[in-house]
Amino acid sequence: MAISTLPLSQAASAAPLQAAEEKAGSLYVQCDGMPNNMSTGESAARLLGAVTLLALLAPPPESADASKRKFGAEGVAACSAILEGEKKEGNVSRRIGLILARAIHQIEQKSYDAAIADAGLARTEATAAGLMADPYYARSQGRAFDLIESAALYRLGRPAEARDAALRGTASVKHSFLSLMSAPDYLDSVKAGSETEEHYLTWRTRTAATTAAGEANRLEELGRFADAARLRDGLVDYDRSSTPDLVSSTWLARAAVSHALAGDKTLAAERAAAAKANFDKRTADGKPESNAAEYVELMDLYGIVDMANTGDLKGARRLFAARSQWVAASFGSVLEVTRRLRTGAAPDEMIGGLAKDPDQMWKERSEARIAERVAKDKDNKTLFNLIPRLVPAGSYEMVSKNVWQAEKSKLLLKVKKEPTNTSKLETLFQYGIDPVTALEAYTLHAALLAKTRGQQGFVIMPVFTREILAAWILTGNSGDPGLPAALFNNADEVIADLSPIIPDPVVLKARRAAKR
Repeated sequence: MAISTLPLSQAASAAPLQAAEEKAGSLYVQCDGMPNNMSTGESAARLLGAVTLLALLAPPPESADASKRKFGAEGVAACSAILEGEKKEGNVSRRIGLILARAIHQIEQKSYDAAIADAGLARTEATAAGLMADPYYARSQGRAFDLIESAALYRLGRPAEARDAALRGTASVKHSFLSLMSAPDYLDSVKAGSETEEHYLTWRTRTAATTAAGEANRLEELGRFADAARLRDGLVDYDRSSTPDLVSSTWLARAAVSHALAGDKTLAAERAAAAKANFDKRTADGKPESNAAEYVELMDLYGIVDMANTGDLKGARRLFAARSQWVAASFGSVLEVTRRLRTGAAPDEMIGGLAKDPDQMWKERSEARIAERVAKDKDNKTLFNLIPRLVPAGSYEMVSKNVWQAEKSKLLLKVKKEPTNTSKLETLFQYGIDPVTALEAYTLHAALLAKTRGQQGFVIMPVFTREILAAWILTGNSGDPGLPAALFNNADEVIADLSPIIPDPVVLKARRAAKR
């Protein structure tokens, strides 16, 4: 059989051009750092070349290389060159990735309206191609359309719209800690809350118990101190069950501040007394807390609020104004104390910590956060995190058997010897699972475990180390010790939400049979 090859002279003349392109990267790599698709024909040609002179002359397949990705206008040009014209990219999935990359390059060159248009174009093409009908695509890479649109809106000075766009699709990932945490919510630039935001914060807290602290901080910015106090009490309750020998004095002190701002002087005093007793006991037991400075600052703030609540406004103003900056206290709590103490204050009292009014404090924080985010637009990396990677159905299907086997769990780590502390937490772990998939798998398994035990649900906390990704869980009924309602996941709701994503083995078998 005759096998044709390139003339040596032609191959030699092409070599410098190939080397130059390899050094700069193809237009694909220049656009988004990823290589072109390799068609079946190209794969066959390379296989044939392996036994001919082509094997020596043909360049190897291009590899992904983010360092060759162009920036700003050059990136837009590289993407447009393969998205438009006679030789435009025709593979739908690859094309959408290129459009999203162009949208990001539009943000880099501050063409924000063009970025929004590209995000919309990518969404339209993905929908037309049926990609958004695939729940696995829609809840992973399909969220990029909203995230890029939100980033552009934020930089256009429309933070409330940016928040709403970023959180638009979070209902589909409400049990996915990593997906929720990766959403840029822009709450630090938005004064007013929203129903979507409230749902988002609730879901985030339930996917990781200790993120309730962030939800409480936001509630204080919105003036909802009683709700924040409820969350902080829930954290303390969980803390006492999870690490009973190492209860956080700081969390108790934060609860004291929240209750004081909510006007409940009795509960505030109880939390403050508990914080001091716990701090002193841990110190005496040789288990001092590393964040002692935070504890002291929070107790100082509690003392100031209590002083104001008992009528000594002049004394409270004097102590508050003496501190130039509050580092540990939540922004919302400092904002509220500032507002209360500035009301009716004499001009000579509005110094130090009382020199700025709440509106000025909001404005300065918002401007600082915007500056921080926009500065990262230049690194040709951070903005590309707005494109979540695809987590396909197979990633979830591979864990189906172990997830649904709750009677004799293979995910629940067996304790070989009783722990020295009295923690009630159990650990879920499986080696080699995709991180996004793993945490949703642990969440569904915890729900199934609770049901087999005749319980209502559970609280969950992801555990990250350099080697493993696990989850601590506590199953039981809402309101039991360590299971406060604010942190609690209802097992029936979790199973209903996640079973279509991680189907049980019987359903999975039928699903696969239907595809044949």
